Amino acid sequence: MKYKFLPVLLVFICIAGFAQNQGDRAFMVPPKVYIGDRAMLILPLPGFTGREDSVIAPSQFPLSDSIEIHRAAIERRPGGNRLMVEFTAYVPGILELPPFEISGETFNGLKIEVSSILEQGISGQILSDPAPPLAIPGTSFLVYGTTGIAVLLLLTAFWALFRGSRQMKGWLESWQRRRLLVSMWGIEKRLRKALAKGAPLRETLDILAAEFRSFLGYFTGENCRAMTASELGQFTVINNIPLLQGSEFPGTFFSRCDSMRFSGNDIGEENVTALLSDLREFLAELGKAMRGKA
Repeated sequence: MKYKFLPVLLVFICIAGFAQNQGDRAFMVPPKVYIGDRAMLILPLPGFTGREDSVIAPSQFPLSDSIEIHRAAIERRPGGNRLMVEFTAYVPGILELPPFEISGETFNGLKIEVSSILEQGISGQILSDPAPPLAIPGTSFLVYGTTGIAVLLLLTAFWALFRGSRQMKGWLESWQRRRLLVSMWGIEKRLRKALAKGAPLRETLDILAAEFRSFLGYFTGENCRAMTASELGQFTVINNIPLLQGSEFPGTFFSRCDSMRFSGNDIGEENVTALLSDLREFLAELGKAMRGKA
């Protein structure tokens, strides 16, 4: 228990030693003052016994652009009086306070040291270089480019929704007709080669009639297999298609083909070859009409 108050005693000893070491030297609170900081200069007055007014208002100090004094007062304490001057400095360096009188005592030559975070010689701190941009180079191009592409895709989606379906339907129908045309052209070439190799003429005509009717059925969307030659000659759907408008070839072609197939007479090879040649010419004209429309 006899050591219980030892830490407290040591603290009081340190405070007393600090006060003794200060003596009559002035010091500031805080010890390091920067421009714009509100600080206080404290000057111990161990032998001062004045009893007059011990406070000076700011209006009693001269105006200055470098320093503003807010208050000056003498604090009476049992351990000794002391002068306290509260101020704010606006320029760096060692500044001298204007002379003033308080409690019958004139104080002059009081100096303070003001630091600045911008100066190199005193604080060693300088402004850093401008910070790099938050965005990497090319970010604006990326942002605006992405926005433009998104707007373009959105407009394309609206166009496809309101008008693109009809346009796509037309393109799809045109592509299907081109495939049909190429397929029929290939059938004509195979029949011509088979005819050159001695294939039966009647069988060749049967295949030609069946394939050409199938071609016209897919091309026009009608059941051409069940139509006679005269019905195909008056085929109104073909006339409504710009690619075949005004053509009477299907009717005359099947009339000649059926005449050779069902007349009971011998079929001449030159007649079958003529039919194939007429079909080739018709397909060629049909291809030109399709390219012209495209």
